[in-house]
Amino acid sequence: MTIAAYIGQDQNLTRLTKAVNAAGLYDTLNSGGPYTLFAPSNDAFNALGNETVGKLLNDTTNLTTVLQYHVVEGKYTSADLMRMASNQTGNQTGNQTGNQTGNQTGGGILDIFSGLLGMGSKTENMTTLTTLAGENLNVTVVDGKVMVENATVTMADINTTNGVIHVIDRVLVPASVNLTTENQTAMQTTTMPTGTVVTTTPTGTAAVVNQTMLMGSAQ
Repeated sequence: MTIAAYIGQDQNLTRLTKAVNAAGLYDTLNSGGPYTLFAPSNDAFNALGNETVGKLLNDTTNLTTVLQYHVVEGKYTSADLMRMASNQTGNQTGNQTGNQTGNQTGGGILDIFSGLLGMGSKTENMTTLTTLAGENLNVTVVDGKVMVENATVTMADINTTNGVIHVIDRVLVPASVNLTTENQTAMQTTTMPTGTVVTTTPTGTAAVVNQTMLMGSAQ
């Protein structure tokens, strides 16, 4: 079956299916390809919160961009991604070594501190893929696990007739899309009868300020 057909019958991907249908991307994932789809699970969508998901589903433009950010042209299995990450790391390590050697005499004390702190010498198994949204995804391999940006692949290599699916535990959001809801950004202030003001920050932390104390200190 196709990518679209598979996610449509997987009970762990029902929220993704709803989003794909809302964005009108079913035909693309049903007939085009081959594609690699990094498919957020229902739990991944749940982690965004119903308000954020609802806002996204009502904004077709941003929804399409977010979904396209999960799709890469070409079929990349987990073995392919690991191999690509390893090869690119080798190239990066070689380039870093060459650059550090060439700049060693001119870097001065900053290079010394960088070396002591391990900056610039860290090697990471990483490769970059270009998505249908036109933005890049960084794919890394950490302790044998494939990660896509900050999401972990929880189920890999679901083969379909027009590509492969990797289930991930987070919804990937490109930098061009802002999913912050009004309730998450607005400061909510409540004045209590005693003259105490309780201000709730976006993180949910309550900062309590006693107006009487402030007035007394001002005098």
